[in-house]
Amino acid sequence: MFDITRAILQRWRMAAAIFCCVMALTVLWIAITPREYRATATLLFDNRAPDPTGGKSNEATGESMLATESRILQSEVIARKVAERLGLFKNPAMRARWQEQTNGNQSFEGWISRSVQSGLQVSPSATGNTIDVSYRSLDPQRSALMANSFAQAFNDARLGISNEFAQRFAAWYKKQIAASEQRMEEAQARLADFQRAHGIVATGAIDAESTRLSELSSKLSSAEAVAAEARSRAAGGANMPDIQSSGVIQGLRAQIAAKSAEISQMAAELGPNHATMRAAQQQLRQMQDSLAQETGKMSGTLAAASSAASANQGTMQALLDQHRGRMLSLAADRGKLAVLESNVESARKEYEAQTEQFSQLHATSTAPSLNIVRLDIAEPPMIPNAPNIGVRFLMMTMVALMLAIGSVILAEWLSPRVRSRNTVTYLTGVPLLGQADLRVNGKQLRIEGGNWS
Repeated sequence: MFDITRAILQRWRMAAAIFCCVMALTVLWIAITPREYRATATLLFDNRAPDPTGGKSNEATGESMLATESRILQSEVIARKVAERLGLFKNPAMRARWQEQTNGNQSFEGWISRSVQSGLQVSPSATGNTIDVSYRSLDPQRSALMANSFAQAFNDARLGISNEFAQRFAAWYKKQIAASEQRMEEAQARLADFQRAHGIVATGAIDAESTRLSELSSKLSSAEAVAAEARSRAAGGANMPDIQSSGVIQGLRAQIAAKSAEISQMAAELGPNHATMRAAQQQLRQMQDSLAQETGKMSGTLAAASSAASANQGTMQALLDQHRGRMLSLAADRGKLAVLESNVESARKEYEAQTEQFSQLHATSTAPSLNIVRLDIAEPPMIPNAPNIGVRFLMMTMVALMLAIGSVILAEWLSPRVRSRNTVTYLTGVPLLGQADLRVNGKQLRIEGGNWS
């Protein structure tokens, strides 16, 4: 369109004036812009920290965990804790500003919280488990104070949230433990009632009763053998070898035999009516009576022994029958007993598991948080974060250059000047025939190119 370079060179004063004005305004803008400072505190979240209760914690992934913690950091709860920590709720100046800005239409606590949050910036790390808590303020001391206050308030609130959850679960588990304890006691009572009703004094009573049954069977066999032997001896009567071998019986038999021999001898010498003969016969009869009495006595002893053995056999048989009936009854109730014992064991295990979980939750509700650490403490910054003087100055320099050049081009377009042969050709649309340099005297017009018709 124009010879831009020649135009800028010819209008350099205008371009320089525009450039200097823009740069002067830039310097003024930078000078009057308030300096904003940003202080940063860093929090480290360590998922590898040990659980003080010895239990296993539910570890979330790094991104979701940091996103959740960042949301908590930016919540109004944390802002309220910061405001309360700094005593802003009791500050008369803050209350006056609140009244002036809201006319009392908003709650004072909410307005304070939003005001405190206005300078907060939370930046989760993309590659690690850290969160940068930054705060922007016109005062470097206040920016550091607010960043550290937010970090500390988050630590306290995070611990409180964790403990509150643990306390709620502990209270719920406490109710469950009471219910489990009641169920266990009821199961134990049902088992005890069943054992009392069926005469079971211990869980292993059925095995003990089986052993007792075996013992009674063995005793019954022995009693039957003894009774059979006693009956056999009693059935033999006076001919039993035990009676015949008795010393008393043998002595009486010997005396009878001797007396009988004596009487036989006396019968040959004396008559049957002789006094000596009669006396001897009387003695023989007495001996025979004594033998009969002694034999009867011993036979009675054998009969009594047989009766006692038979009675003992009957007693053992009755005991065995009774015990066998008891065993049958226990066997019939063995299934129900096993169910009751299983119910007691299940209730006991449930009670113990809930008690252990309650102990862990109780420890968690009182244990300090171990997985959040303040890695860096915010310090008052020496250099302002905004404005960025270098970037702003460079940007405005480019703007000034473009504005100066644009102004020259606009002026050249509005008021064009002939500055070269190309310009003449462009403006007139006809070919250039020649040029005359009027600054040099004595030169003639020089015609360049062109065809004359």
